[in-house]
Amino acid sequence: MSTTESIFNRIMNSSLFRLDGSDIDLAAELTNLGNAVMSEDETDWCLGEGLECCLDDLIIGAYWALTEWHAGQDSATYAAMCSLGQVYNPGMVDGPEPDSSLVFAYEVLWRYFETN
Repeated sequence: MSTTESIFNRIMNSSLFRLDGSDIDLAAELTNLGNAVMSEDETDWCLGEGLECCLDDLIIGAYWALTEWHAGQDSATYAAMCSLGQVYNPGMVDGPEPDSSLVFAYEVLWRYFETN
């Protein structure tokens, strides 16, 4: 199992997506996820097919949620956004595409950061 896969599975099996999941340090896990993807020679972008969201939806949704909820340049949430920004470069796009598959991930993460 790759590092990306194990981090992705920790996030997907956490209380973020599972009623019986354990609590995690989401900002740290997202930072680790971005760094893991960047360090691998090849990433399985099909991770999560059949789950609530797949790897690319999680990364993009988290990136957009973090643009709205990071706590400044010295925060763990900003570090997570920057780590994911190594993988996802939005260019001139302004937020997730409405009715896209990543909207669910964005909304789940947005609600998490809103309440934490």
